[in-house]
Amino acid sequence: MKKDKYNLSKEELRKYNRRKAQQQAYALLIGVILVAILVLGAVGFGIFKLFHRKPAEEPVVVENTEAVIETPEITVEEIEQEPEPVEEEIETVSEDTVEEEPQELTEEQKLAALDAVIDTYIANMTLEQKVAGLFFVTPGQITNENNMTAAGSKMNEVLNNYPVGGILLDENNMESEAQLKDLIFNLKAFSSNNIFIGIQENGGSDSPFITSGMTEAVISEPKEIGETKDNSGAYTSGIAIGTLLNRYGFNTVFGPVADIAYSESGYTSGDSFGSDPEEVRGMVRNAVHGELDQGLHVCVQYFPGYGDITSSPSGTRPVSSRTAEEIEKNEYPIYKDAINGGAEFIMVSQIAYKPITVDVPACLSSEVVTDMLRNDLEYDGIIMTDYMNTNSLIQHYKHADAAVMAIEAGCDMLVSPGNFQKAYNGILDAVNSGKITEERIDESIRRIYRVKYKNAVNYDEIQQ
Repeated sequence: MKKDKYNLSKEELRKYNRRKAQQQAYALLIGVILVAILVLGAVGFGIFKLFHRKPAEEPVVVENTEAVIETPEITVEEIEQEPEPVEEEIETVSEDTVEEEPQELTEEQKLAALDAVIDTYIANMTLEQKVAGLFFVTPGQITNENNMTAAGSKMNEVLNNYPVGGILLDENNMESEAQLKDLIFNLKAFSSNNIFIGIQENGGSDSPFITSGMTEAVISEPKEIGETKDNSGAYTSGIAIGTLLNRYGFNTVFGPVADIAYSESGYTSGDSFGSDPEEVRGMVRNAVHGELDQGLHVCVQYFPGYGDITSSPSGTRPVSSRTAEEIEKNEYPIYKDAINGGAEFIMVSQIAYKPITVDVPACLSSEVVTDMLRNDLEYDGIIMTDYMNTNSLIQHYKHADAAVMAIEAGCDMLVSPGNFQKAYNGILDAVNSGKITEERIDESIRRIYRVKYKNAVNYDEIQQ
């Protein structure tokens, strides 16, 4: 039987105590060694993390400050094991911190941004400047010098006094390539706004470039293109016209003619793509695209059309018996395509439609300009009058009255007035008397400037 410590002799008790003290010393030594190993390991791990640390993250706020963090018990065997390789953490980015791609502006937002720029222009314009900006005239109509071929000091003075919206040239203003380029360059330089420099051009032998002797190269006329039934020919013609006009500095073209040739002897039959409304629709659409692709401002003529008119408006007043329903069926699709394709001008004819306007020319009638073109076709571009220096208008209306009627009908620009000064003063007097509001003038100037300054806004810089 073993004896416990209380039954030992003194010598045995001393041996027992020495052995116990030795065991305690050994245990203490092992504890010290373990602590030293832990400290060295912690220091080594800290040094490792110091040289491999990542950029500091935002401090994390711990809501529960009373939480106790438990550390696992470490054994000697775990300390002696080789440390496992540390895998590099992959930093994840919260969805909230991802930078979104800028969203492209909607057409409404782009228009609002452009209008904000335009409104600053309008705010700094006088009433006289605004009214002058409604006119698209020939050089002779503002200088009283016919067949002008050079723009000198007089033209500079006139454009300062009457900053018209556009200048319309023809074969009478052409002598040579260098002369025409200089004329157009100076007209632009003298203008205080981005002036339109336009010309009537539909191809064929009646082209002003042919009749003036500037060139002998004939661009196919619309009638010939229509007979081919090939829409691509209309596009090619538009490209050719655009290339020709760009050579000299023109920025606006009067054409294509969208009339349906209801009669082979019609006033515009030579400039029409044909008698089939659907074929004309495709031809006009492609001609517009070709000219737009060359950077021109395009004016489609002549809503609703001279297709059934055999007499020239330079003589008696053209009158048509076509109804609104017929026009809606045949002409509307053509103009819808032209509008959707980007036509920036539409010229309204001076035909009196008996069932619609009675005796009033279409371009002076709100039933055609506002009700049909602006409302039915939802066109918010520039609406132009027909040429206003024809006998058809001059013999029936005073210059001032015709100009005021055109604005009241909803037109934005008046083309080639019979007497610019009287037409200009007529509108000015109508505004000053309250017959026409200045806000109505601003509406037209805003549409005109949307075309003139459409590249004035860098939309990339204001993307959301």
